[in-house]
Amino acid sequence: MNVTDLLVKQTQDAHIWTNKLIDSIPIENWDETPDTLASNISWQVGHLVISEYYHAILVVTGFDEEITQKIDLKAHNHLYGYESVPKELVGKSEPKLLRQQLHFMQHKVIQNVSALTLKALESAVEQPIKQKHPVATTKLDAVSWNIKHTMWHCGQIASIKRLIHGGFDFGLPKRT
Repeated sequence: MNVTDLLVKQTQDAHIWTNKLIDSIPIENWDETPDTLASNISWQVGHLVISEYYHAILVVTGFDEEITQKIDLKAHNHLYGYESVPKELVGKSEPKLLRQQLHFMQHKVIQNVSALTLKALESAVEQPIKQKHPVATTKLDAVSWNIKHTMWHCGQIASIKRLIHGGFDFGLPKRT
């Protein structure tokens, strides 16, 4: 297995786990915001849309016109970016639309990562915006960080689910 194949597989795995958790939470519960986490599923999904774009597309291959035509990324960044406040968004999100946008973005990320060569992965990240990437200096760093960041939010989604809708069994056998 080469580096690109490994990154694609790890990205797909992160998407599968995240989607399993998201899909297990009824849409009517997406805005519930436990005080202990001060976050909700609507914000988490919106945040993953914008962060997957930034970490695995924008700084890796630059602006993607197809994405910018389908998703208002400036609005997304304002609503779901690092400095946004999930509680302030309650009732302002459209969960079905967010879910569609996340599936679309995940598809685009897999497409993008699949096309990368080792030479491209070893090259410096793109700087299409003024903000420097917080972790990555190479495209390999950026894609690797995207996987870790997605799994970090997968853990947050699992914690929110436990608090608002019961835990997720991950297919594990019940203890006797």
